[in-house]
Amino acid sequence: MANQQQLTTPLPVPITPSDLNFNPFPLPIPPDVLQLQADTINVLDGSVSITAFDPEYQEKIRNYWRFSAMFQTSKENNIAQRTKDTLDIL
Repeated sequence: MANQQQLTTPLPVPITPSDLNFNPFPLPIPPDVLQLQADTINVLDGSVSITAFDPEYQEKIRNYWRFSAMFQTSKENNIAQRTKDTLDIL
């Protein structure tokens, strides 16, 4: 588990798949999914324009963003963060 300093240290921009090295799940995350996660984060942060990708991959980024939220209940200590403009769950 990472210590508090590691959690508060900002990630370099733009993010690469190697920056997403924490995997809470028992199975490894495939490299193409890690790249998709990094590209989605970069587009959301504004460090990379979505128009820099081809149209098919743009749609893949949008769908990944819309449909990959983690389910959380109100009994858990952590609250799902939302974007301020669309209120989509982060």
